[in-house]
Amino acid sequence: MMREIVYRGVNLVVVLALLLAVFPLAASAAGRVEVSKTYELNEAAAYISFILEGSDGEFDSALRMPGGHVLRVTKSNKISAGGKVQWTNEYVIRKAPRGTYKFTISAPKRAYYNLRVNVPLFSDIPGHWAQEDIEALAAAGTVAGYGEGRFGPNDQVTGEALIKMLVLSLTEELPNGKRQWKKSFRWRVKDERLGAQMGLAEYSLLPETGKRWSAPYLSAAKEIGITEDWSADGLREPFKRKEVALLAANVMRMVAPARLAKTPAFSDMNAVEAKYRDAVSLTAGYSVFSGYPDGTFRPEEHVTRAEAAIVITRLLGFLK
Repeated sequence: MMREIVYRGVNLVVVLALLLAVFPLAASAAGRVEVSKTYELNEAAAYISFILEGSDGEFDSALRMPGGHVLRVTKSNKISAGGKVQWTNEYVIRKAPRGTYKFTISAPKRAYYNLRVNVPLFSDIPGHWAQEDIEALAAAGTVAGYGEGRFGPNDQVTGEALIKMLVLSLTEELPNGKRQWKKSFRWRVKDERLGAQMGLAEYSLLPETGKRWSAPYLSAAKEIGITEDWSADGLREPFKRKEVALLAANVMRMVAPARLAKTPAFSDMNAVEAKYRDAVSLTAGYSVFSGYPDGTFRPEEHVTRAEAAIVITRLLGFLK
């Protein structure tokens, strides 16, 4: 159930896991006990979730927000996993103000209750199928959002943005502030001369006066031969699935055979240029970039930022 709440002139959309009631917490019923938990939010958050967890039976709880507004969950969500049963209450708040959040748990007996707090890096990815990979890449500095707490997981990714993500994922920062190809990558390169050159190369990756922001990333990628003859205008457009596969395959071929003994067959790749067919076979064969359950790859479809994050995550796993 979703309810719109006004807090000091700010709209708060509060999504509760089960039944939501906005009433003051009544006195504990006979035979029940109250347990309190508090959390101090030091900075306002675009999105935050609180999950109360207990393993001693169903419980209900109330959350007193900064300013005194009270929210209440009257029924627990029962979860069974690994032979253990757990009950949870969940509060999800958007545009959460800073201050003290106090939880009062009404339970059948006094027991330990855990409070889990999740303040995601981006407000538009909680519950998204790629959330874990996006957050891991963001923590590593590989991807970034748009500002105002947004990542835009379903937005289309441009060629230059994807190449930036790829270069950042394959390089590491040096003490002098520049970046160098990761040892885990360059030490696996089959071409020993190229591998040695990669060990000597350093990149500032800072914007250059009079040049587009993506220029340093495109130059670094081109230097080791992983980009194609894509035009500058083409790189500013959303990339198609076949182009993403080709970029990933170019990296893979630096450290692995060009083909697999057995590769997946897709029903919609026959009319596609050979270099794309080979790239799709390679990336799909190693599960770096998969097709669809209906046996298609859909090479002409555009790729989202979330899908790009998944491909990069799997590519990094392949390079380990």
